[in-house]
Amino acid sequence: MTIQKSIQVYLDWKQTHTSVAYSRYITRLKHFISFISPKSCLQDITGDDIVAFHKSMETTYSPTTIAYSARILKNFFWFWHGRGQTEINPKEIIPIRFINADKEIVTKSDFEDMNLALDAHTLSGIQKKLVLNLLWDTGMRVSELLDIKLSDISSQQLNGLRTAKVRSRKTMRYDLVVWSAATNELLNQYLGVRLCMPITSDYVLLNRKTGKPFTSKSVQRWIKDIADMAMIDKNITPHSFRHGKANEILECGGTVRDVGALLRHVSPSSSFNYLQLSESRYLQTAERFLRTA
Repeated sequence: MTIQKSIQVYLDWKQTHTSVAYSRYITRLKHFISFISPKSCLQDITGDDIVAFHKSMETTYSPTTIAYSARILKNFFWFWHGRGQTEINPKEIIPIRFINADKEIVTKSDFEDMNLALDAHTLSGIQKKLVLNLLWDTGMRVSELLDIKLSDISSQQLNGLRTAKVRSRKTMRYDLVVWSAATNELLNQYLGVRLCMPITSDYVLLNRKTGKPFTSKSVQRWIKDIADMAMIDKNITPHSFRHGKANEILECGGTVRDVGALLRHVSPSSSFNYLQLSESRYLQTAERFLRTA
């Protein structure tokens, strides 16, 4: 099988469950094809080719991008290794995780300032305020948030809390998320308008003009604009709320297990990636282990 054909088959399969990853994967895989030329057969590619490819990226790309490329190739070769089409052992492709110690997180104070900066008297304002509150309450990934449909939201409350099913594009499994009474009030306010829209789509968050779901880029732009309005000097993204939720759980005395449960991690190791200490908790933790005179 040619490498071009094997990549197209893999991408077609990938697109069936995650269109976002498809657009990112095709860029990196085409880059790989260009590098290994004139090799054209999947079976001819060796582990040395992969090592040399990532070595060649070191002068141009960041360590994070190289690590991401390694995860893409690992996934690609797992796909074909399982079908007996390659001798490469995907376990030998080891993507290094680079965690930025200065990664921005949203604190409770940041959230409150951003929330106050929004006007909930317009449809756009209500939508943005709802997105902000759902991200803070649940720690959802933005893709999970935008995938929520009207049919995913429970009509009944669980222990007084409203719930919805969200699907992770990483695992393709559905999990429950819950949110506060204040956020539920915002949701009901928004749904009063949303259900009157002459739109057949079942998605909750829709662009009224186009009738289509909002994109992750739209939400990223919203969050940046809201942070600027609130005069917060941080590079805040939707994913910063996920880190903020983990931090808030720990601030309130929660454990790594609690972080994993509420952020719906499959692997415990994923939860440890969110254990970034806030400055106040870092000082408190460090002080406990300092010698006293």
